[in-house]
This record gives sequence, structure tokens and C-alpha cells, in this order.
Amino acid sequence: MSRIKKALEKAKAERMALEQQERVVEKPKETEKVEAPRYFKTRVIQVSEEKLLLNKVVAVDEDDPVTDQFKLLRTRILHRTRSQGHNTIQVSGFDTDEGKSLIAVNLAICMAKDTRQTTLLVDVDFRKPTVHQLLDLGDDIPGLKSYFEGEAQLEELFVNPGIEKLTVLPAGGRLTNAPEVVGSPKMEALVKELKTRYSDRYIIFDTPGLNTCPDSLVFSEYVDAMVLVGRSDYTSQESIKTVMNLIPREKLIGTVLNDSQWLDSLAYYYRY
Repeated sequence: MSRIKKALEKAKAERMALEQQERVVEKPKETEKVEAPRYFKTRVIQVSEEKLLLNKVVAVDEDDPVTDQFKLLRTRILHRTRSQGHNTIQVSGFDTDEGKSLIAVNLAICMAKDTRQTTLLVDVDFRKPTVHQLLDLGDDIPGLKSYFEGEAQLEELFVNPGIEKLTVLPAGGRLTNAPEVVGSPKMEALVKELKTRYSDRYIIFDTPGLNTCPDSLVFSEYVDAMVLVGRSDYTSQESIKTVMNLIPREKLIGTVLNDSQWLDSLAYYYRY
């Protein structure tokens, strides 16, 4: 064998060994488990699981069959977003009383249970904030309202409800000038800052129904993806058509059908 051929064979062997080494090194990164953070400034409120279940926050119960539906929803979202580096998800309804906040809370808890990321749930529904009620955080919990009114720093407003890897940023009350706040440069900067602060975090934003006010449509400019929530035998076809003509369709990754009786054993079901 000539020296040139030997050199080529050696180079090929070294290249194959290097590629194999890279695969061995990179593989653990794909399945790397993200540990629960230690909280220093974040307020920790140990919420009763019994109270959460009474509020239909079923994702805390691994034995509830509805939890599997939320896990399936989580899997679909992760498959559609993770490879693109998308981590900001807006959850909105078509109208009111469709259960979009309940979907957002349960989804956020299931996202936090995934081994590869932490989750931040942000209540941007300044018209009718309910995340704090569903999680039993108390009616006087401060939130984004205090931040935008200059009464508190952002770091003072984060809450951990006793669920590992889940942080909540409450709305902190209603705002009469909600469209101006949502459309402000300060809100846009906030979303960008939350998106880039931690590389292993997904952010779920709970926003109002798109047919009820302009807030959600304005906010959709800041996020990577959207999930819409409709209610069975409640949301009208006219409302759906109107919203579909409004939203940036390239950002829509799924529609959740809430309160469906299609499955007798489940209180909620969704379809794409």
C-alpha cells in the first residue's frame, strides 16, 4: 500500500472516530435533564393540590386521564417549536368564557414536568385576569400591573406555586388602558427579555379572546406561536372565521376544543 493511500486511510479512520466521538458527546445534550431552579427572589407559595383540583387544574394529578390529553398537547407543541428555537407561546380564546386560562395553566404545568425545560406562565389578560385564582395565589398578589405602573421591579413579581420548574408572573389586576400597555415598547421589550433570559425555558402567555378586544392581536406580534381555545357548543363558526382572518396564520400551531363531551370519560378534549 502506497504512503498516499495509507495517509488517506488514516485520515478517514480519524474522521470516523471524531464523528463517533461527537455523536457520543452530543447525545446526552438531547436528553439532558434540567434541574429545578433554586429560588432566591422569587416568592414561593405552596398551593394545595386539593384546591388546584377543585379549580380543575388536573395536570397536577398523574392519574387523571385528562392529564394525558394535556401531555399530548405539550408533545405536539414541543415537536412544532423546539427544533426552531421557538419558546414563546400565546394562548387565546375566540370570545369569552371558553376556558383559555384553564388550558394555559394546565399546559404550563405539563410543560414544566418535561425534563428538558422550565416554564414561565404569564397572565397578560388585563381585562379579566384569572391565572392567580386558578392557582389559588390570592386576590392581592402583585403582578405586571405594578410593573407597568412603576410600582415594582419585575424581579419582585415572580411566584412559584410549589410546582417544580414552574414560575408564574400574574397580571396583578385589571388595567383600563390595556391596549396601550400591551402595544407599548415596554411590553415588547419585556417579552424579548423573558424569551432570552433562560435558554431552557418556555413561556406561556394567557391573553384575552381575540374577538373581545385588540390586546391579543397586538400581542401576537411579539410571540413565536399561538394556540387558540374554543368551547364545544359555545364558540360560533362566525367567531372562528373572524379570528382566522385576523391572526398571523403562520404562527398558529393548534386549536384546542374545550368542554367537549366527545369522550365520555374526559371533561376536556382537543383536536388539531
